[in-house]
Amino acid sequence: MAKTPRILLSHRLEYLVFRTVEKVLRLFSLPTVFSLGEFLGRIGYRLFPGMRKIVLRNLRTAYRENKTKEELSQLTCEIFERFGANMLTSLRIPFLSDEQILSYITFVNSELVTDPTRTEGIIWVVPHMGNWELLAHTGFLTGTKSQIGTHYRPLSNPLIDRVIKRRRARRGLHLFAKKSSTHKLTKFIRDGGILGVLSDQRIRSKGAPAIFFGRPTTCSPMPPLLARRAKGILVGMYCETSAPCHWTIHMHLIPEATTQACANSLEQAWKSSPADVLWLQERWKLQGTRPLDFLHKYPADTTPESPLRIVSLLAKNTDLGLPPTLASVEYLQIDLSQNNEMVSQELLKISDQKNPVDSFIVEEIHLKRFKQLAKHSHFLSPENVISIAEGK
Repeated sequence: MAKTPRILLSHRLEYLVFRTVEKVLRLFSLPTVFSLGEFLGRIGYRLFPGMRKIVLRNLRTAYRENKTKEELSQLTCEIFERFGANMLTSLRIPFLSDEQILSYITFVNSELVTDPTRTEGIIWVVPHMGNWELLAHTGFLTGTKSQIGTHYRPLSNPLIDRVIKRRRARRGLHLFAKKSSTHKLTKFIRDGGILGVLSDQRIRSKGAPAIFFGRPTTCSPMPPLLARRAKGILVGMYCETSAPCHWTIHMHLIPEATTQACANSLEQAWKSSPADVLWLQERWKLQGTRPLDFLHKYPADTTPESPLRIVSLLAKNTDLGLPPTLASVEYLQIDLSQNNEMVSQELLKISDQKNPVDSFIVEEIHLKRFKQLAKHSHFLSPENVISIAEGK
């Protein structure tokens, strides 16, 4: 039996703010709320330099040589504006009627889910982009007769989570928590249901390998796994802001049940409207004690457009045992007798290029110092990179 989450004072305060904001926003029309959200997003762009750096680093990783520094800076500002608009309108939409919501959206290829002759279940492969509240209503607004469910991660605030779950259940949405068994999910799809899965978040090295924006990374293996087990079909779905306070919900068939096909679908969605993407999470950040082990999962002939950029600061040019087509290793030296400010500047100079550094490799004894000097960079010791087989 699941434990009842503990309610903290901070949860109650957050809940009070949440409900107050909802009540205030109900006083205004959706277009007004959209404009207010854009304005707040512009303020956020100036007030939160740390978030701005994360967004800019993600954009540099994704677009590399394809956008100038000025274009990336302008896009970063647009992302903050769009995030503010989508966030505030998501708080207003639950209080609109279906007829009112439909006046603000357009569907593309909705026949993929409304076709009465369809017998297979559907797995919606959904990215974190656009107006996320609209995505919760999408299936019902298309008029499909199928049951609709979503695989979700409970919110950190149990009071707000309770409100959201209650609203989703009233709508008729079947909720499957993150730890739900795949048997339940498979049965729901096999019975003809439509299950939405947010699939663009980074996964630790245990995820399935894929090429995303030309770079090696890991993605969730869940959508293709469910499609194979339940004999369902994969449909990419994403929401883009096509005009101020108007959204277009796109759907397209994913041709095969593989992680790479899902990654291609997500990349297509992100590129279609980059300002709508939730770039606030470091999508390509390496995680775990052995974060580069996933590179050994790729077929030998895999040649991504942009391999990971690994910079070795080791005293000797140690062979790290990484596949050369997937990880480009640069051997550089930094004079560690310099003061912290000078070392920090040298690290910044190495990192501040079109293609950001994915990880620095440094001796174990220097890890703590480097991590303190460059908190937004990633550092590993050689022991956490060299393959276990070679280590033996």
